Amino acid sequence: MHRRAFTLIELLVVLAIIAVLIGLLLPAVQRVREAAARLTCQSQLKQLGLALHLYHDDRGGFPPALVADEDNVTNGWHTGFTLLLPYLEQTNLQRLYHFDKPWFDQANYVAVGYSVKLFLCPSNRTNGAIELKALADSWDCPLPDRVGSTDYAFCKGANAALHRDARRTPSQVRGAFDIRPSEREPGIRLLQITDGTSNTFAMGEAAGGTPRFLVRDLDQPTTAAINSLTGQLAQIDQSWSAASVTTPAQPWYGSIFAVTAQYGLGSQPRYEPMNVPLCAPTIWGNDPVGNNLAGRDWVSGFRSVHPGGANFLYCDGSVQFLRQTISPQVYLGLSTIAGGERVHDS
Repeated sequence: MHRRAFTLIELLVVLAIIAVLIGLLLPAVQRVREAAARLTCQSQLKQLGLALHLYHDDRGGFPPALVADEDNVTNGWHTGFTLLLPYLEQTNLQRLYHFDKPWFDQANYVAVGYSVKLFLCPSNRTNGAIELKALADSWDCPLPDRVGSTDYAFCKGANAALHRDARRTPSQVRGAFDIRPSEREPGIRLLQITDGTSNTFAMGEAAGGTPRFLVRDLDQPTTAAINSLTGQLAQIDQSWSAASVTTPAQPWYGSIFAVTAQYGLGSQPRYEPMNVPLCAPTIWGNDPVGNNLAGRDWVSGFRSVHPGGANFLYCDGSVQFLRQTISPQVYLGLSTIAGGERVHDS
């Protein structure tokens, strides 16, 4: 009895059918994975929102996003992420971190190098760190070899002024987070959010360490900046633990802040749209006034690798996915605590 075998043509047809099926299934699988990752990202933001409210209950206000005890905010001590560690079930990391010393003190080298999964969007990465050795050599100062990255940022509002006295920023463009000289000084209180906590961003996504988002050259805004320490195109990134911001001499980094506009007022607010591929770096330009009218300070915008938009945590603890096609005026309004704007698209 003879068994009939596949002919070469039949085998090729079967392989072609399998290839077509795989081609049809892969996009569906990728969509399912992205949907799951986006939900996990939202869950992480909700955990951060709960921690913010627990901190508020204990301290009488939200934490400062950046603690800087000198006018030069390039030498900050702590970030809002660091201050939230006791409220995020990060007990081991909390014990490692010396809150009486700045992040760049040798006693904190181990703690600040940790990659905290909660601070990273799973659609973008599951671990990440910024290498600082070349920067330390460039500045001729001691720094940890690396600091753990984050894909989330505190909303500074619609103004990039990086002055230690937050009261200098015009009230109508202030966000829920700012710079304070000490973590003992309460930050923004819920009662100060007169636009409504359900209409005001607390945090949003700030995807880093990906070639999708490069730093733009501020002298040539349509061109990506080159990191002179590496010679490579500068990918935007920021750390949950490194409280400092950079200067115009090395404009390659993001920060724990994000904004919707660099000025936010008048006919030229200098909007910073969501998900622009060439991102503004965060730069302390020593603006003496503190309103950024002169444009000396810069802060990065919100961005994510989710298709078409990004997740945002609101001050009431809720999380929403916003489309990047949102109108600039509504987007700006959602980022401020007391602007009195209309914050819904028609």
